[in-house]
Amino acid sequence: MYGKILLFIRNQEVIVDKAFIGRPLSDGAQTHWCTFKESFKTQKILPKEDAAALQIVKEFANEKGLILEIHDVSSFKGKIKAKMKGVKTTPTVIIGKQRIEGVPTKEQLLNLLNET
Repeated sequence: MYGKILLFIRNQEVIVDKAFIGRPLSDGAQTHWCTFKESFKTQKILPKEDAAALQIVKEFANEKGLILEIHDVSSFKGKIKAKMKGVKTTPTVIIGKQRIEGVPTKEQLLNLLNET
């Protein structure tokens, strides 16, 4: 029996607000057209599929007393770990040398745990 579950997910960056910003002229009263640039406010969100996998795997790990390692492949460290493990899609669950790509069921996780 294996004591650790690896879960690979991907956060997506979504634009939530857009503004135009310009530098003021020397007198400070106006801004010049050539100094305008777009500024974006973004927020990271977890896609539905990845969120569902996260919830299922968290519950399973708690029930079985397993350690859960979550890796976000949108981060540099997560990309490196995913490349080392051969992960190409998210969500991906790895227990030992076995893996499930996509949203797993508790039965699939149990079978995977028993196989290792």
